[in-house]
Amino acid sequence: MTIYQNDQPIDPEQVRDHRLIHAAGGVVFNEHNEVLMIYRLDKWDFPKGKVEAGEQYDEAALREVEEETGLHGITLGEALPSTFHTYTLHGEPILKETHWYRMSAPAQPLTPQTEEDITQATWVPADQVHTLLQNSYATLRDLWKNTKL
Repeated sequence: MTIYQNDQPIDPEQVRDHRLIHAAGGVVFNEHNEVLMIYRLDKWDFPKGKVEAGEQYDEAALREVEEETGLHGITLGEALPSTFHTYTLHGEPILKETHWYRMSAPAQPLTPQTEEDITQATWVPADQVHTLLQNSYATLRDLWKNTKL
């Protein structure tokens, strides 16, 4: 497990006082071996969001992908490794664990959830994902590289 703070790996001992928050999301492939990516706050990302009270991680992942992109007909696949990063919210240190799932869905038009600052939702050829992730977060580069998606 690698924990990132400001896109730099940190020692897990540094997060003992952090409050843990869970999120979930998906790496979604279509039948053309394209991957669903979103563009939010000047970074490329995979759709994800916070897990609601009483919600299972896989349910949250499916819900968040649909809400953030308008995607329908999603099939849940295998669980992928979780990612971890820290941030500060209202002066409180937070450790966010994101539970990832491989998913599939038919290619279709997408609708970015603009109220979540998502300006693009698009299908990207799988062999170009690595390039877009250069303008992303270290956690996602690790996820993509280490799971050989």
